[in-house]
Amino acid sequence: MSTAPANTNKITLRTADNQEFEVDEAVAMEFGTVKTFFDENPDASDEPIPLPNVSSKCLSTIIEYCKFHLALRARDDSSSVEDEAKVYDEELIKAHDNESLVELILAANYLNIMDMLDMLNEGVAARIKNKSVEYVRKFFGIENDYTPEEEAEIRAQYEWAFEGVDPDED
Repeated sequence: MSTAPANTNKITLRTADNQEFEVDEAVAMEFGTVKTFFDENPDASDEPIPLPNVSSKCLSTIIEYCKFHLALRARDDSSSVEDEAKVYDEELIKAHDNESLVELILAANYLNIMDMLDMLNEGVAARIKNKSVEYVRKFFGIENDYTPEEEAEIRAQYEWAFEGVDPDED
């Protein structure tokens, strides 16, 4: 496998809050949405690419994630690369509160960055594992549409599902 010189072409991305980010083409091509944009608009190379569903805060995190993982993939020593990636990903999850994790998931999904989306989903799954229904509702901003009677009936019918849940924390 030959090593080509690093691609220095820059692509400008414009977020929903109208912030512009100039990134290396290699980083931008990690976003499936950007690839599709260029496929559909081959003459749009000088225009900022609009990302109407991504905030600047999320895009900044996503760019750093992609840069880090691109650099790791460029290396050959696979065991240390996997360990470094795992540590980086765990720290990224720890550094974000529940609300920003959900926002990152939506952005990674919109940008079609499947590795990041999988990692974020696993992090959220770990956070809600063995938590109460109320905690999960709060986590995702889901309004309880059951009447108290309906909820009591479901809890009685599926009592086993509500046993042994971890205490909720904020």
